[in-house]
Amino acid sequence: MQIISRKQEEEISLYFLPCNTNLKPMLTNLTRLVISFMLISFSLFCSAQSVIIQSGIKLPADTVVGKQLISSLNGFLGQKEQPNKENKFVLNEDLLETSDLLDEMKGIERNSKANDFFKPYLNNVVELDANNFIVQLSYMSVMDNAPVLRVSFKLRAKKQGTQFYFSSPLKQNTIAWKSKKYNGLTLYYKDTLNSAAAKAYQKQVDFYDTKLKAPKLPIEFYYCDNLTEALQLLGVEYKADYNGSKNNSLSSHENNTVLVLNAGYSEKSRFDAHDLWHERLRLVMKSDVINRPVDEGCAYLYGGSWGYTWQEIVTKFKKFASENPNADWISLYTDNKVFDGKEKPMYVPYFLDALIVQKIEKEKGFASVMELLGCGKREKGDENYFKALEKISGITKANFNVSMSELIKKLP
Repeated sequence: MQIISRKQEEEISLYFLPCNTNLKPMLTNLTRLVISFMLISFSLFCSAQSVIIQSGIKLPADTVVGKQLISSLNGFLGQKEQPNKENKFVLNEDLLETSDLLDEMKGIERNSKANDFFKPYLNNVVELDANNFIVQLSYMSVMDNAPVLRVSFKLRAKKQGTQFYFSSPLKQNTIAWKSKKYNGLTLYYKDTLNSAAAKAYQKQVDFYDTKLKAPKLPIEFYYCDNLTEALQLLGVEYKADYNGSKNNSLSSHENNTVLVLNAGYSEKSRFDAHDLWHERLRLVMKSDVINRPVDEGCAYLYGGSWGYTWQEIVTKFKKFASENPNADWISLYTDNKVFDGKEKPMYVPYFLDALIVQKIEKEKGFASVMELLGCGKREKGDENYFKALEKISGITKANFNVSMSELIKKLP
């Protein structure tokens, strides 16, 4: 059964809050029960919703095979919310790239703009041979009496025994691509390869992995022209979430191998050292224990942000600090205030944690930084963070402002 998060609870509670606020305490428990029931129902809906076969779809001529295909597809979609490696409709040999595709499929039913769900529609089935098919499906809904497309997928379906297994078409889509190896890095590209960019990526990976004591896992790295191409290679023909997005990086980690579909970062760079930090950290630490401000602080320090180097970020923060000589750093930290930028914001807590990480690493080594990184997800008031910070560094809530002022004064 899916655990109900407080965020989900708050979203659905908007539909159930009584008009008379004096009744709220009396109805709290009932409201929670209703919310829990609704969310569990949503979870069951997602796992039980069968694909809708549109009129005119040409299914396999053998009706038994057709039933096996549809049954297996429903099974595959019904298990997509659980850990990817546990999906019984994915072969282990296809898990790496299909895991990336499954990540794009998670939670796709939820329609936050309407009191409805996006439903899966089967759009096309193409028989390649007796045991291999291409399946296309879309998730659609109706808003303001008009059909709305959320996402469209293309899958490969392989028949073994009495069931079908599904996979990303990535390997087939790039069968004519060239490849080149740099140590444990295998690069896939269409025509030309920027060797300097590839070596810079490998160097940054090695820098992070050495610091994190991460295992030296092989990396399969695909050079894509843009995000639209990367998604289509993976099997995502369209996804509304990415409207207007030109660059990004899609990745997965399965079977002790890392897959990266790189769609560029900017006109000047193929990858973002900031995001690469987050990716490498998650190879050695579970996401549900990572404290985001500390994680972002490390990414600022080691990889910059929004294309700015660490030193350029320091310059921006020094300007902010000089304009706010009496700043209450602990309030700015807990309130998650921005110190620069609107479209590309930089946050006070992230910068302060970069300074703290720098101090801890210098005085106690990176193992202590890892302890702070793993102090738990951010919570209101940052109590778990401050408890760990005091234990590791001696910086407390009481002396936080003084400690931060001292670190800021030492900035070059």
